Amino acid sequence: MAAHTRPLRALPRPLGLLLRAAVLALGVRPVPARAQPFVLVTEKHSNGVTVIDAVTNKVTGTIGVTGSPSEIAVSPNSRLAYVANASDHANNVAVIDTAALKVVRTIPVGHRPLGVAFAPDGRHAYVTNQGDGTVAEIDVASSAVQRTIATGGQSPSGVAVSPDGATLYVTNSTDLELSSKGTLAVIDLASGAMRAQVDTGRNPFAVVVSPDGGTAYVANSNSLQTRGAGTIAVVDTATATVVATLPVGDNPLDLALSPDGATAYVTSFSTDTVDVIDTATRTITDPIHVGKGPFGIALVGDGRYAYVADRQPFGTAARGDVSVIDTTTNREVTRIEVGENPTAIAVVDAALPSCPGDCNGDGRVSIDELLLAVNIALGGAPIDQCPLLDGNGDGTATVNEILAAVDDGLTGCASR
Repeated sequence: MAAHTRPLRALPRPLGLLLRAAVLALGVRPVPARAQPFVLVTEKHSNGVTVIDAVTNKVTGTIGVTGSPSEIAVSPNSRLAYVANASDHANNVAVIDTAALKVVRTIPVGHRPLGVAFAPDGRHAYVTNQGDGTVAEIDVASSAVQRTIATGGQSPSGVAVSPDGATLYVTNSTDLELSSKGTLAVIDLASGAMRAQVDTGRNPFAVVVSPDGGTAYVANSNSLQTRGAGTIAVVDTATATVVATLPVGDNPLDLALSPDGATAYVTSFSTDTVDVIDTATRTITDPIHVGKGPFGIALVGDGRYAYVADRQPFGTAARGDVSVIDTTTNREVTRIEVGENPTAIAVVDAALPSCPGDCNGDGRVSIDELLLAVNIALGGAPIDQCPLLDGNGDGTATVNEILAAVDDGLTGCASR
């Protein structure tokens, strides 16, 4: 997608009303919002992203990607999904339009990208480059890497952004001295400077931050080559120190927090379980048994259900599944068969309406974007310059979609 060369202009209300009246004269209505949330699952050996309806728990389709897709993240407005493609011939991030459910572009990053996270305002995304010891900062509007930040360690994997958007947390699986311990890098995003390197445990792989920003939780996976007990390091972000270390199952690889931050769910890969942690008391309940090799985990909506990617053991290319956990009972309620080696999971929140005219995914429609949409409809520009305009995935911009874009410019993307 071409980057804008000048600041985006707001849509003047008189012009917007005039355009809206003209389009309404053609007798069309806006595209409605999605009716229900859905889940996206990366499949490392199938080179695809499976789509699961989170109400029916049925697979509804697959989005093709290339290059061993690993981690995935959905933008705060749920309109884009970023997938890290880690193979040597790829080394990029695939950008998925969640309205059309297709890849609309790829963004070159560093060597062996793995972890992905969006800033809370959705304007930037961060991708760990395992082979380079760096994090790529992507400007979402221009789909370009605007800077690369060293993590001070080797094999950076997990990444998270503080709720206020000021701090980046990155797990370095090993430190520069190649000791048995890795670190949690704490990076100031304004300057790109390293605030601290926190020794968390052996082979830290994933990290999440509490809703209030006061605590980071790090999954220390031990050795992925052999089965071994893992831990969760509880880090006080104000002091950048580990205040507790909690034992969990063997080789924990991911964790997710409930919306209120009261409960943490940890996938233990070699134990085939999900550990549940009360974050206030730091106690662990009985593990939840799921499929083989649980890897990624994500919660849907209010946290009632957790979805777990059961990857299958390392070294095997086999069909996996997704376990669905009812968090009110802490029991697996169903298991959904998907493609080979499902790895990571992200949720698209259908409560947010689609925003066809939001060409750069920043959650608003400017006059420049609206004029671009009209130009696309007239054949003067390709649809890939505004992929979110193509709400029905037919490769064109319809009058119906332009009307929806006008409404978004007048009233805002979140108002329909």
